[in-house]
Amino acid sequence: MKKLSILLFIMAFVFSCDYSASRIEENSTVSGEESSTTSVYQLDWLTGQREGSHDGGILEQTWLPPRSGTITALVRSTKESDTRFVEIIHIREINGSLELNLQIFNNSLEPENISATYSRIHKFELTEVGDRYLAFKGVSDGAHRSLSYQRSEGDVFLIRIETNDGDRIEIKLEPIM
Repeated sequence: MKKLSILLFIMAFVFSCDYSASRIEENSTVSGEESSTTSVYQLDWLTGQREGSHDGGILEQTWLPPRSGTITALVRSTKESDTRFVEIIHIREINGSLELNLQIFNNSLEPENISATYSRIHKFELTEVGDRYLAFKGVSDGAHRSLSYQRSEGDVFLIRIETNDGDRIEIKLEPIM
């Protein structure tokens, strides 16, 4: 009975270690080609609450920790006593990669409808992932051409956007104390 208990304990430990490792990242070589699966659990560096100046006002961003195959953020843009917009960002695992979807809402929490030709939900596909760096390209009508996030050594958080018009915007956020 004691040997069976020890064996069951060892098996449970091995399976839990294997499950934890598979959640972080899977790399394998098939026919000489390297394939990798990108996981939202690699994005825990996004987690936190930050703010910074943007367009004459303040942009706040709060990222929740990765859970259940997604990582999510809430964004608010304000200027003086006016809330310009609220945005929800949702990154999820799709077919071994990551997809970012975001939706912008006005101050009444109605979905922002920039134009009838644009999708209300802006969809982005992953183009690059690195150490505390993440880049996407816009694939839906109305989405920015590109969107990236980077967190530097000093906890400075950079958001880089290339708009549909080709304008390049860089927003610097710092941790809220």
